[in-house]
Amino acid sequence: MKKNNSFIGVILAAGLGSRLRPLTNKIPKCLIKTAGKEILQYQIDSYVKAGIKKLIIITGYESSQIKNFVKNNKDLNIKLIVNDDYEVTNNMYSFYLAIKEIKGKPFILNNADLAIDKNIIKSILNHPSESGVAIDNSFFSKESMKVIVNLKGYISDISKEISKMNSNGNSIDFYKFSKKDGQIFIKEVKKIIEKEKNFKDWTEVALQRLFKLQILKFKGINIFGKNWVEIDNYEDLAISDRKFSGFDKKFKEINTIFLDLDGTLFVGDSAIPNVAKTIDHLRKKGKKIFFLSNNSSKNKLDYVKKLSKFNIKSKQNEIILSSDAVIDYLLNKKIKQVYVLGTKSFRKIIAEKGIKVNSSSPEYVVVGYDTEMNYKKLVLACSYINKGVEIIATHRDVSCPSKFGPIPDIGSIIELLKKTTGKSPIKIFGKPDKLMVLNYFKTLKIKPSKSLIIGDRLNTDILMAKEVGSNGMLVLTGDTKREMCQYSNVKPDFILDSVASIHDKYDVTN
Repeated sequence: MKKNNSFIGVILAAGLGSRLRPLTNKIPKCLIKTAGKEILQYQIDSYVKAGIKKLIIITGYESSQIKNFVKNNKDLNIKLIVNDDYEVTNNMYSFYLAIKEIKGKPFILNNADLAIDKNIIKSILNHPSESGVAIDNSFFSKESMKVIVNLKGYISDISKEISKMNSNGNSIDFYKFSKKDGQIFIKEVKKIIEKEKNFKDWTEVALQRLFKLQILKFKGINIFGKNWVEIDNYEDLAISDRKFSGFDKKFKEINTIFLDLDGTLFVGDSAIPNVAKTIDHLRKKGKKIFFLSNNSSKNKLDYVKKLSKFNIKSKQNEIILSSDAVIDYLLNKKIKQVYVLGTKSFRKIIAEKGIKVNSSSPEYVVVGYDTEMNYKKLVLACSYINKGVEIIATHRDVSCPSKFGPIPDIGSIIELLKKTTGKSPIKIFGKPDKLMVLNYFKTLKIKPSKSLIIGDRLNTDILMAKEVGSNGMLVLTGDTKREMCQYSNVKPDFILDSVASIHDKYDVTN
């Protein structure tokens, strides 16, 4: 292994990242989390693994956040340089600001918008070429910088405009400079900035000039087989989330899947595209499927019928509802009389268990998701609560996804009762309460590590997965937007655009 600690790392991190708004409305792009870790941390980890000791980061947009992020780093000597003119300059100017710090030294130069394998920088440094461009020749991308390698094995051009026919690989925006070649590059950058007064070019413009004239003789350093994603937009972020979470490898070990319904398989009366085909495929692969819902306004047969409208086959014993746990609770406590604030369907399934649902002397007020609510029912519920009758509720969701956007769910009803009577439920069932699925895990001998809970809500579906010890996969078809994952304390193991994305292939060859 070469002495890599003589190299300096230079990360260009000044840009706005406008194609990732609203995520970058408040944070710089390099601090976006993908698969639970900041993009910049992937790079820092790779520099540390390579044995590099000093790192220079040129910041701009929201520079104070990057300063706070790196201040407790103990593995590297990190120096920050601020490009105050980041809005009217480009990354070549950012590099120009770092010249005094790197003059006369070998360095690695890279852009800050790449999530990378921990071993990539080590591979670049250990490559026999003194200077080189890290490339991946396994695919072609219109959006990436491509390189052409001449008959002598040196890079003769770098550009986004290189055709698929002429391309010898995609640059991953990591460049290795020997001490000598670094000085040649610095001289060209100073010429462009100081003499030509061009502040808005990419560093690759200087490289292209020098490659074409063969003043710089760089080799292509192929990092094929190692994970990397340049994250410019939400599509890139989805690819990165999937790659760096290891979803495809881990999914092969999953044998039982619990699927949330509203927001995950459908929204209102519209199915999420291709979910029926996906579920059929999962079953053919031997995955056992269950369906989960906090929605207590319907019974299991209602859901079997609804799913069939979307061509999704299901049986009543595959449907798990929040109302199941409520009924078990009432039966275990031998409750005979309650007042149910809920739909006819919900009241019917409780009554079928021998419990009076409209008692004038209730032992509990049972609150469900009542889509048939009227003022008279609310008044009756409040009258019992005011007399000291305790409340239990099927679940806690404040809103429910619909074609009109979010609409009130039971959490809004609970809040209304609290504002009116000053009382809250003594027990709330449904997701994220693990009791909703725990009996299934025990009776069917399901190993949590080989199960997957899929849903569209962090604080119900994904939190329950954490409570049970299952894997949790967030889909972005319902309540949760991708930017909400940045700040949530509840971290999904996997994030996919939809259930139908489970069998998608990486689309990076555009």
